[in-house]
This record gives sequence, structure tokens and C-alpha cells, in this order.
Amino acid sequence: MSSGRKLTKGEATRRAILIAAEQRFAEFGYDAARLEMIAEDVGIRQAGIFYYFPSKLELFQELTGRIHTDLLAFTQSRLSGATDPWERLMLLTEAWLDFMVARPSAARIILRSCANASSNDLYPETYSSDVLSLLRGIIREGISSGRFTNVDSMYLVNLLSGSILHYVCNAEQLADEHAYRPEDPVEVGTFKSILRKTARAVLEIEGR
Repeated sequence: MSSGRKLTKGEATRRAILIAAEQRFAEFGYDAARLEMIAEDVGIRQAGIFYYFPSKLELFQELTGRIHTDLLAFTQSRLSGATDPWERLMLLTEAWLDFMVARPSAARIILRSCANASSNDLYPETYSSDVLSLLRGIIREGISSGRFTNVDSMYLVNLLSGSILHYVCNAEQLADEHAYRPEDPVEVGTFKSILRKTARAVLEIEGR
């Protein structure tokens, strides 16, 4: 949707529903989040949601689809023009982290999806395939070019994506002496450095 065009009332309401739904699904999960909560946040009747989304399931599926579309577009924009596998890997990793830090509700929904991946109605098989295929593709490029050691991309997918999600979502779960603010620029910078070192420890060819 063009940012230069003013939204119609219907478009604005639809967007407001998606924004409110993201917050509620992130906080309560799919089952516990209620449509009346979302409607109240938007300032409409619950029946008004059904004008835009025929069911709670369709609202949730569109929301999760948009999260991954947004993450994919954000990551691709960061990778634009980069050709070196190491640079591309670092840019992708930092893009994922920056996206999740800026949008923690999306991070929480993705983390919930990881814990409920067997629920195919909520999380179809292709839920995040486009996003993850970017990382897998970079690792394949690095291996084939001799820049990376030969390792199953599954390990990096779990290591990097899992670390990012837990960094964003778990700050409140740690003891007081380990408390931190995920959005703090100093913390983000430190964590990016750790992610870079972690990726290199896994992928760097010994002796180089």
C-alpha cells in the first residue's frame, strides 16, 4: 500500500485490528486472546471485526503472514547489494535482531509458533519458509565458495534464530541481577557482537 496515499476509513480500521491483534496474540496466545479484547482496543464492536476477517483463525493467519512478509522484506532490503557470504550472513543476522527488537510482539508470536508447530491450522508448513530459506541459501553459497566449513544449515537456523527470539522475549524471565532492556542500543550492540562470534565459531574453516 502506497505510503503517500491516505488510508480510507475501512483500511485504517483493518490496519488497527491487525495492530491490536498482534499485541493481544503476543500477550495471551491464540487460544486465550479474545476478539472482544481486540475490538475494545480498536474502539469497535466485536461484530465489526467479522466485516474484515470472517473468523479469529483467518485474522491470526493473516497477521502471522504479514509478520513474515514484513521480516522478509526488511531482511532483503538489508542484503541488497551485498555479495560476500560472510557479509550477507552478518547483515541477515543483524536484520533479524533489529526487526525483533523493534517489534517484540512479533517475536513473541513467532516464539509461540515454534512451541506449537504441530498445529497446522495455525501455522502452515510454509509459515516461515521464505525467511529461513534466505539463511539456508547464504550458508550454501558460503560452503560452495569455500568460505564456510561444511555444516548442516539447521544448526545455524536454530542457533541464530533461537538466540534472537530468546534475547528479545526473555528479558523479564531472568533474575534481577541479569535484567536488561532488549532495546537498549548498548545491549543490542553487545548481542550483535556475540552473534557474529557465534556464527564464525561454527562456520569458519580451521586454519584461516
